[in-house]
Parts: sequence; structure tokens; C-alpha cells
Amino acid sequence: MRKLLPAAVMAICAITFTSAGAQEQRPAPAAQQSQPLSAADKAAAVELLAQRLSANYVYADIGNKMAAAVRDHLRKGDYKKVATHAEFAELLTAHIQAANPDKHLRIRYAPDTKPDTPRSTPTQVAPSEVKKRIESGTYLNFGFEKVERLPGNIMYLKLDGFFNADFAKTAATAAMNLAANGHAMIIDLRQNGGGDPRMVAFVASYLLGDKKVHLSDIYFRADNETDSFWSDPSVPGQRFGADKPVYVLTSGKTFSAAEDFTYNLQALKRITVVGETSGGGAHPIRPFPINSNMVAIIPVGRSINLITKGNWEGTGVKPDVAVAADKALAKANSLALRQLMPQVKDAGERADLEKKLAELEATL
Repeated sequence: MRKLLPAAVMAICAITFTSAGAQEQRPAPAAQQSQPLSAADKAAAVELLAQRLSANYVYADIGNKMAAAVRDHLRKGDYKKVATHAEFAELLTAHIQAANPDKHLRIRYAPDTKPDTPRSTPTQVAPSEVKKRIESGTYLNFGFEKVERLPGNIMYLKLDGFFNADFAKTAATAAMNLAANGHAMIIDLRQNGGGDPRMVAFVASYLLGDKKVHLSDIYFRADNETDSFWSDPSVPGQRFGADKPVYVLTSGKTFSAAEDFTYNLQALKRITVVGETSGGGAHPIRPFPINSNMVAIIPVGRSINLITKGNWEGTGVKPDVAVAADKALAKANSLALRQLMPQVKDAGERADLEKKLAELEATL
């Protein structure tokens, strides 16, 4: 098995990163944004981009198709009027997306881009970068926005990102410990843009049983190698377990690793998905410098579910219970209450829960 690249590079899509997986861009000075491009600069960038696409895109034939498309646009003179790297990156993105719609695929304007460096493991990342990632993750509580106990002992967990597992496991354990005593759980991924597939497996482990479960594989075309992701029954703290009901909320903004989590647990019939069809991005990415001011974010692998033998690329994860995203929490809450109501013996509590259920269903 190959070593997965650090989450900043190979995460399916990290919360501290854009939907293409690259670090969130800060506006460059106007002088940099207006830096002129010569015809030779454009030709060199197009040729290198074409080579990158052919050599690395997850499907060779489609990579070749996109390479041919940008070369054809160059030959036709479609880049002549482009004056800056920012404009050039935007137009190149439009052209490769027209040839092959892939929500992870894009060209970014990135001033002072460094040349290719050897692939590194998380332990080889510079200490200053590690510190920056930890500070950013800590400020955002590593994506764990809320754990709340709802009436009927239903636990609500709002998770807005699957941060790098090297840093985020402690926060995940704390959140899952708080939720473990619930009779049901609602996991809100409506604002979750993705992250580290290792973190996906770690969190999923709290919802499964005492045996390891093969959740998914990621196949990397250029390396012809596969990474496998399994649940871990020995995760620290208390697990929610494999038997109590779990509802996962989705929206069109649910993307990438958040879809990975949802798709794989749905295939295992462990969860009920409530909400909207998710964004539809299943290809892990890697950044490739094109010149000193542009980076190509290229999907280099594909997720494979062991049950369906496929993934959610382009289609998204389909909900089991379709409802508008802004109604998903109320719907899941009502479904959970209806499922748990027969277990409630106290007449007073039952009356309170029936009142709550009626309120929820009135909003729907």
C-alpha cells in the first residue's frame, strides 16, 4: 500500500481549503494580478498543463481529451487577448471544465508558486506549516461546530469539515464521547466541504461495531496503487455503536470527503440520509505548478466503494429521504422521534415528545 499524501495535498477536499482542495487564496497585490503575459509564456503554460493532464488525470483518455482541448484553444488564438495570469487561469479552467466537468478540477492563480517538490508524508511537513495547520484547526475546533442533546435523547452533531487526522482526532473523540449516550444521532454535513479520508474512517469507526469494516479504496492512476480505508474498533473513548439509528443531513454543499462518509455508510445501510443530493466530487486531487503564478488542481485518483464498486462522482449522494436542505434537520428529528417513541415509558415525557413531534411536522 502506498502512503497517502498529506491532507493539504491529497485530501479529497479539506475544510480549510477550497472545493478544489488548494489552500484558500488571499488576494494578491494589484501589481501582481496585472502582471503581463507574453505569447511564449502562454504557450509554455498550455503545453505543461496539457502534459500534466495527460500524465496525471484519473482517467487517461479524458486527460488526453482535455490536453487536446487546451492545445486546440491555443492554436486558434483563444488566449491572445488574455492579459494577466488571473484571467488566464480562469479561462483555462473554463476550457478544461467544458471538455470534462469535474468539480475538483481547476487552474488557480497562485503568485510565487514554487516548482514541483518531492511528495512528503505528514511527518515531513515543515514545523512552521504544522503549527499553522494546528492553529487554524484549533480556532475552528477542527470542524466540530456543535454537539447538542435534543428532546428524546437524540444527539445532534454539526460537523463542518474532516480536518487532517494527524491533528483532529482528539476533537473527534471528545465530540463522539458526548454523543455516545444518545438513543439516536443526527450528523449535520450540510455545510461540510470535505477533508481528509483518514478522518472520515476515524469518525465512521464510532458508528460501527467490534469488527473492522473495509469502507473504501482510493486508486491512484499514475502510481497504479491503491489506498484502503478501514474502520477501527479500537478508537479511543466510547463508541455510539452499530445498532442505534443515525441520520446524516446533506445539501448541495456537502462535498468530497463529506460525501465519502455519507456514501460509504449509506452503502453499509448504517445511516439514513436526509436532505438534498450532495455536490458530486469523488476524485482526490494534487496541485501541479504550471508556472510561477499558476497551479493546476488535478484529480489523480478515484474512490471505490467495496459494495457498489463505484462512487458519487458527478451524481452526488442521493438521499434516502429527499427534502429541502433547510428542512432536513426538522425532518430527521421527526423521523428519529417517531422511531424512538415506542421506547418511552413515562407518560409525561411521551406527551412532551408528542408535542415536539407535532411542532416539527407542522414546519414540514
